[in-house]
Amino acid sequence: MAGSGKQSARQQMINLMYLVLTAMLALNVSAEVLNAFKTVRDGLDESTTNLDLTVNKTMEAFQKSMETDPGKTQKWFDKAKEAVKISNELNAYIKGVKDQMIADAEGYNPETGDIQRNDDLDIPSHLMLNEQNPSQAKGPELKAKITEAREKLLALVDPADKERVTINLKAEDPKGKKWEEAQFSMVPVTAAVTILSKLEGDVKNSEVEILKYLQSSIYATDVKFDKLKAVAVAPSSYVLVGQPYTAEVFLTATSSTLKPDVYAGGSKLNVDADGIAKFSTTASGVGEHTWGGKIVVTQPDGTTKDYPYTAKYEAAAPSANVSADKMNVLYIGVENPVSISAAGVPNSKVRASLNGAGSLRGSNGKYIAEVTTQGEVTINVSADINGKITSMGAQKYRVKQVPPPTPKFAGLSSGRVSSAAVKAQPGVFAMLENFDFDMKFTVSSYTMYVMKKRTDPIYEPVTGAALTPRLRTALATVSTGDKIMIEDITVKDPKGNSRRLSTGVSLTVQ
Repeated sequence: MAGSGKQSARQQMINLMYLVLTAMLALNVSAEVLNAFKTVRDGLDESTTNLDLTVNKTMEAFQKSMETDPGKTQKWFDKAKEAVKISNELNAYIKGVKDQMIADAEGYNPETGDIQRNDDLDIPSHLMLNEQNPSQAKGPELKAKITEAREKLLALVDPADKERVTINLKAEDPKGKKWEEAQFSMVPVTAAVTILSKLEGDVKNSEVEILKYLQSSIYATDVKFDKLKAVAVAPSSYVLVGQPYTAEVFLTATSSTLKPDVYAGGSKLNVDADGIAKFSTTASGVGEHTWGGKIVVTQPDGTTKDYPYTAKYEAAAPSANVSADKMNVLYIGVENPVSISAAGVPNSKVRASLNGAGSLRGSNGKYIAEVTTQGEVTINVSADINGKITSMGAQKYRVKQVPPPTPKFAGLSSGRVSSAAVKAQPGVFAMLENFDFDMKFTVSSYTMYVMKKRTDPIYEPVTGAALTPRLRTALATVSTGDKIMIEDITVKDPKGNSRRLSTGVSLTVQ
């Protein structure tokens, strides 16, 4: 969602270094600190370049949406192009000011790669403030352009969405001082150029936030389907030898967030976490049976729409029935319960085996399948009928890895957390969410960053889930606005297999 305000750990560290170096300048420290601004500036420039790539990919996505659904896309695409124009114009102006300041400082030193007169205090004041000729000062003009660009970007957001879209591009006067004076008065060239590089990044960050909002708005009123499944449907699942068999094969879509009401006849069915209802009945006799009902979906605008359906099934014997009790796949590392039966044959006479990487154990209709390799396995079913082993059929299942757990600290993966909750936490946990099996993961290692206001960040690699004494001490004094980040998280499943998570934890103390 636009306006989330999230930044990578690297970007947050660059911003923190920028603040620390700016504060150290006020103490008039050595030239080594001035030279460190180049490192920060290089990081800011690289982050801005990465944001350019994000903008390009987003605009490519807009182009594809225009090709497939121009009616819904055109309005938002026009706004997106306007956002890019606003950003490019402001960044072009900032770059011009930065290039002029570097030229006034005699350009770059070919040996060090840094600005020649990086410690000059007069050049930024003259160029940005120019007390002798204020009409030629770039600072007030830059402030006005930033304010104008901010207003234009926010004007692209629908009034109803204003509260959920925020951008960090601003040029506000601090107490008792003008913005341009606070930024450029009595600062060396290297710091002033770094400030301008940060402004370029703020412009790009704001552009990305607006584009994300505009792109999400294209189909904001549509029902979202986020899961696809291949389905084959035949008019009848039972045919006589010699008769043709036909089927329709297509993709179906379900929503993990939308929970429809499903009715079979006059009865309402239970809907699982994936938005899927299961219908069950007992066939009253051999032959074709027809059943149906309706699915009631609540639209984004609050209205409902009915989708009627009908289905048929054939009751016949003999036939094998193999079904996973939990879902239509088998998962590696867990015990997958499977029910197996053959119509007209007692469960004690049914035999089953697994063909593939894994094993099957059990009896009397209840089995446990354990699989080890992703791909497919086949469960073969046979029965002892009058002393003769007869094949009753087979069923293929997809084999998948258990989805990765979600890392949590103080019960959260992101957002805002109370200081009391932080101080009470013993460590980092990983939890499987919306998964039917009771499988526990343990955290084996991670790296935590504690970033407090006006102090150097504290970070420490940790083995195991528990906090180290150093981290507990750091967390004991967090306050509003402090940030906690956890990355490089490795977990183990109950069988001791390790997995590194691609997501981390990002929290702000409130």
